Amino acid sequence: MRSDESAGKTADAYIAAGTHILEVATLRGIEVGVNAAMDYLAEERKNARRSRRDRRLRNTRLLLKNYRLFKKHVEGAPASAATRKPKESAIDILDSLDSDMLDDSFYVEGIKKSQQRTAIVLAHIDETLRYYKISCEESGKPEDIRRYETLRLLFIVPERHTYQQVAEVMNVDVSTVYKDVNHAIKPLSALIFGIDSARLD
Repeated sequence: MRSDESAGKTADAYIAAGTHILEVATLRGIEVGVNAAMDYLAEERKNARRSRRDRRLRNTRLLLKNYRLFKKHVEGAPASAATRKPKESAIDILDSLDSDMLDDSFYVEGIKKSQQRTAIVLAHIDETLRYYKISCEESGKPEDIRRYETLRLLFIVPERHTYQQVAEVMNVDVSTVYKDVNHAIKPLSALIFGIDSARLD
């Protein structure tokens, strides 16, 4: 009988050990799974922030490239449209158009939807450019001042300038003009779209 009892106790010990091993393995598996899921979600959030930053940089370029078009669009607006209290803010308008699904032409058309909407966005861009100019001047760095002037000549002044013409006016190589635009877009994007853009970097 003793061998039966001994065999029973041994079997019970094996069962208990097996159950414990299964519990530990299950807990470890859950822990690994949860950690993998958390890592995946963190990576997805990072990718979403990067995508949004990239869209905002692209949209800043679009706003600048279409600045003259927006100006022409609001020039014909009746005076009453300009003085009417806006229903939306510039940030509301720009955020409503912030989507991966929109192509460039839809983005521009979304702003041009009404003269009042265009005037709101244009006033916001003008104010942003004013702040950007002040920031460049206060930095005291010649390259910052040159970057502002480059944007102004390429996109803002009524007469169009090519990159080559800007290079000649600024007495720099054409590649420097392209680099200046790329450098200027980042802080300008943060000013146009707000603190979220600055945090996205």
